[in-house]
Amino acid sequence: MRISATLTLLASLVLLGYSSPSPALAESKSFDTAMKPILEPYLVVQEALASDKMEGVKKAAKAIARAAKKLDASTVTGEHKDHFAKLPQKIQAAAAELTEAKDLESAREAFKKLSRPVAMWAQMTEPEGVSVVFCSMAKGSWVQSGADIRNPYYGAKMLACGEVISGAPAKGHSH
Repeated sequence: MRISATLTLLASLVLLGYSSPSPALAESKSFDTAMKPILEPYLVVQEALASDKMEGVKKAAKAIARAAKKLDASTVTGEHKDHFAKLPQKIQAAAAELTEAKDLESAREAFKKLSRPVAMWAQMTEPEGVSVVFCSMAKGSWVQSGADIRNPYYGAKMLACGEVISGAPAKGHSH
Protein backbone atom coordinates (compact mmCIF):
# COMPACT_ATOMS: atom_id res chain seq x y z
CA MET A 1 0.00 0.00 0.00
CA ARG A 2 2.96 2.37 0.51
CA ILE A 3 3.49 2.60 -3.24
CA SER A 4 -0.22 3.31 -3.74
CA ALA A 5 -0.21 6.11 -1.15
CA THR A 6 2.97 7.62 -2.58
CA LEU A 7 1.62 7.49 -6.12
CA THR A 8 -1.65 9.07 -5.01
CA LEU A 9 0.21 11.90 -3.29
CA LEU A 10 2.53 12.46 -6.24
CA ALA A 11 -0.45 12.49 -8.60
CA SER A 12 -2.11 15.06 -6.34
CA LEU A 13 1.00 17.20 -6.35
CA VAL A 14 1.22 17.01 -10.13
CA LEU A 15 -2.43 18.03 -10.41
CA LEU A 16 -1.70 20.98 -8.13
CA GLY A 17 1.20 21.98 -10.34
CA TYR A 18 4.03 20.75 -8.14
CA SER A 19 6.90 18.62 -9.30
CA SER A 20 8.66 15.89 -7.31
CA PRO A 21 9.95 17.28 -4.03
CA SER A 22 13.65 17.37 -3.34
CA PRO A 23 15.42 19.31 -0.62
CA ALA A 24 18.40 19.80 -2.93
CA LEU A 25 16.28 21.81 -5.36
CA ALA A 26 15.40 24.66 -3.01
CA GLU A 27 17.59 26.90 -0.89
CA SER A 28 15.16 27.82 1.83
CA LYS A 29 16.99 28.08 5.18
CA SER A 30 15.59 31.52 6.05
CA PHE A 31 12.08 30.48 5.03
CA ASP A 32 12.41 27.22 6.98
CA THR A 33 13.41 29.15 10.10
CA ALA A 34 10.33 31.35 9.67
CA MET A 35 8.17 28.20 9.40
CA LYS A 36 8.99 27.13 12.99
CA PRO A 37 6.38 29.49 14.51
CA ILE A 38 3.88 27.89 12.13
CA LEU A 39 4.93 24.29 12.63
CA GLU A 40 4.68 24.38 16.42
CA PRO A 41 0.99 25.47 16.61
CA TYR A 42 0.24 23.32 13.55
CA LEU A 43 1.37 20.27 15.54
CA VAL A 44 -0.89 21.37 18.42
CA VAL A 45 -3.86 21.35 16.02
CA GLN A 46 -2.85 17.99 14.53
CA GLU A 47 -2.67 16.40 17.96
CA ALA A 48 -5.94 17.96 19.15
CA LEU A 49 -7.84 16.73 16.10
CA ALA A 50 -6.27 13.27 16.37
CA SER A 51 -7.57 13.26 19.97
CA ASP A 52 -11.06 14.31 18.79
CA LYS A 53 -10.77 17.64 20.64
CA MET A 54 -11.24 21.29 19.70
CA GLU A 55 -9.38 22.72 22.71
CA GLY A 56 -6.53 24.94 21.58
CA VAL A 57 -7.39 24.67 17.87
CA LYS A 58 -8.59 28.26 17.36
CA LYS A 59 -5.76 29.75 19.41
CA ALA A 60 -3.19 27.74 17.44
CA ALA A 61 -4.86 28.65 14.13
CA LYS A 62 -4.62 32.35 15.00
CA ALA A 63 -0.92 31.93 15.81
CA ILE A 64 -0.40 30.19 12.46
CA ALA A 65 -2.19 33.01 10.59
CA ARG A 66 -0.06 35.66 12.35
CA ALA A 67 3.17 33.79 11.64
CA ALA A 68 2.20 33.23 7.98
CA LYS A 69 2.00 37.00 7.51
CA LYS A 70 5.70 37.17 8.39
CA LEU A 71 6.81 34.50 5.90
CA ASP A 72 9.00 35.88 3.13
CA ALA A 73 9.16 33.46 0.24
CA SER A 74 11.36 35.84 -1.78
CA THR A 75 14.38 34.49 0.13
CA VAL A 76 13.94 31.04 -1.46
CA THR A 77 16.06 30.20 -4.47
CA GLY A 78 16.29 27.15 -6.67
CA GLU A 79 13.93 25.14 -8.82
CA HIS A 80 11.02 25.20 -6.36
CA LYS A 81 11.10 28.90 -5.46
CA ASP A 82 7.83 29.47 -7.35
CA HIS A 83 6.08 26.86 -5.20
CA PHE A 84 7.31 28.54 -2.03
CA ALA A 85 5.99 31.90 -3.28
CA LYS A 86 2.40 30.70 -2.84
CA LEU A 87 2.82 29.08 0.57
CA PRO A 88 2.39 32.13 2.84
CA GLN A 89 -0.98 33.08 1.31
CA LYS A 90 -2.23 29.48 1.27
CA ILE A 91 -1.22 28.92 4.89
CA GLN A 92 -2.75 32.22 6.00
CA ALA A 93 -6.08 31.58 4.20
CA ALA A 94 -6.40 28.04 5.53
CA ALA A 95 -5.50 29.12 9.08
CA ALA A 96 -8.14 31.86 8.90
CA GLU A 97 -10.71 29.24 7.88
CA LEU A 98 -9.60 27.04 10.77
CA THR A 99 -10.19 29.87 13.26
CA GLU A 100 -13.85 29.90 12.13
CA ALA A 101 -14.39 26.15 12.58
CA LYS A 102 -17.42 25.41 14.75
CA ASP A 103 -16.96 21.66 15.25
CA LEU A 104 -14.57 18.76 14.64
CA GLU A 105 -15.86 18.13 11.12
CA SER A 106 -15.32 21.71 9.91
CA ALA A 107 -12.00 21.91 11.77
CA ARG A 108 -10.79 18.74 10.05
CA GLU A 109 -11.77 20.06 6.62
CA ALA A 110 -9.97 23.36 7.28
CA PHE A 111 -6.97 21.46 8.66
CA LYS A 112 -6.81 19.41 5.47
CA LYS A 113 -6.54 22.67 3.49
CA LEU A 114 -3.87 23.94 5.89
CA SER A 115 -1.97 20.66 5.65
CA ARG A 116 -1.58 20.86 1.86
CA PRO A 117 0.97 23.71 1.86
CA VAL A 118 2.55 22.67 5.18
CA ALA A 119 3.02 19.07 4.01
CA MET A 120 4.39 20.25 0.66
CA TRP A 121 6.94 22.41 2.47
CA ALA A 122 7.86 19.55 4.82
CA GLN A 123 8.33 17.14 1.91
CA MET A 124 10.55 19.60 0.08
CA THR A 125 12.71 20.54 3.06
CA GLU A 126 12.41 17.50 5.38
CA PRO A 127 12.58 19.35 8.71
CA GLU A 128 14.05 17.32 11.55
CA GLY A 129 11.70 15.55 13.93
CA VAL A 130 8.57 15.44 11.80
CA SER A 131 7.03 13.16 9.22
CA VAL A 132 4.58 13.71 6.40
CA VAL A 133 1.82 11.10 6.59
CA PHE A 134 -0.80 10.32 3.94
CA CYS A 135 -4.19 8.75 4.58
CA SER A 136 -5.77 7.29 1.45
CA MET A 137 -9.14 7.07 3.21
CA ALA A 138 -9.17 10.83 3.91
CA LYS A 139 -7.32 11.62 0.69
CA GLY A 140 -5.09 13.96 2.64
CA SER A 141 -1.66 14.38 4.14
CA TRP A 142 -0.50 15.98 7.35
CA VAL A 143 2.70 16.67 9.24
CA GLN A 144 3.23 15.11 12.65
CA SER A 145 5.90 14.36 15.21
CA GLY A 146 6.23 11.13 17.15
CA ALA A 147 6.61 7.48 16.26
CA ASP A 148 2.91 6.52 16.21
CA ILE A 149 0.64 7.67 13.40
CA ARG A 150 -2.11 9.89 14.82
CA ASN A 151 -4.65 10.61 12.12
CA PRO A 152 -6.23 14.06 12.59
CA TYR A 153 -8.94 13.41 9.97
CA TYR A 154 -10.53 10.40 11.70
CA GLY A 155 -9.31 10.61 15.29
CA ALA A 156 -10.17 7.60 17.45
CA LYS A 157 -12.21 5.98 14.65
CA MET A 158 -9.08 5.30 12.58
CA LEU A 159 -6.24 6.78 14.63
CA ALA A 160 -3.41 4.73 13.10
CA CYS A 161 -4.63 4.99 9.50
CA GLY A 162 -1.90 6.47 7.33
CA GLU A 163 1.47 5.91 5.80
CA VAL A 164 4.65 7.93 6.22
CA ILE A 165 5.66 9.35 2.86
CA SER A 166 8.49 11.62 4.05
CA GLY A 167 10.59 11.98 7.17
CA ALA A 168 11.02 9.70 10.16
CA PRO A 169 9.26 6.32 10.03
CA ALA A 170 6.12 5.95 12.12
CA LYS A 171 3.92 3.07 13.20
CA GLY A 172 0.53 2.81 11.51
CA HIS A 173 -1.29 1.17 8.67
CA SER A 174 -2.79 2.12 5.34
CA HIS A 175 -5.98 1.09 3.59
